[in-house]
Amino acid sequence: MRVRKAAIGASALVAIAIAACACSPVDDTEARDPTVFVHPTQFAPPPAPITDLVPTAEQLTALYNATTNYSIREEDRARLLDGPSDQTLRVARAWGAQPTPQYIQFTTVEPVSPDMINATGQGRVGGVEPYPVGPIPFVRSNNEWKLSRAYVCGILTVFADLPDPSRRTTNAHECK
Repeated sequence: MRVRKAAIGASALVAIAIAACACSPVDDTEARDPTVFVHPTQFAPPPAPITDLVPTAEQLTALYNATTNYSIREEDRARLLDGPSDQTLRVARAWGAQPTPQYIQFTTVEPVSPDMINATGQGRVGGVEPYPVGPIPFVRSNNEWKLSRAYVCGILTVFADLPDPSRRTTNAHECK
């Protein structure tokens, strides 16, 4: 009986201590403001325009990978493709909608003409071992190097023709 009374007494003391702490004023130096702050979505900046006579492999790596990077605004990704601006937005949207975009690291740049170069390197998708890629064409348009729209449309067409529906890009018609 004594043990039971002691346990009840101890429980009562703990309850009183908790209640006293809960009711005591808190030293709250932070002001309470019912205002809700809404921040706009933050987008990553696109790579700087490449105006060099012959771009480096690193510059082309950044340009290519930015074309499928969803953290970059769609309009900025569209400016990285060559072609009329009213058509590149739709192509950039389709290009960025690939089921599993590959990451490419270029190692070699080969001039084809004053306004065209080919780049080769290694590609990676998911956990797959690196594999050779290229040549991937880049063209100079308005003194800026851009990923070839013809190349992008060719890849989109291949994706559209794949027998596995999960790998298809339904927007390949944007290139026509």
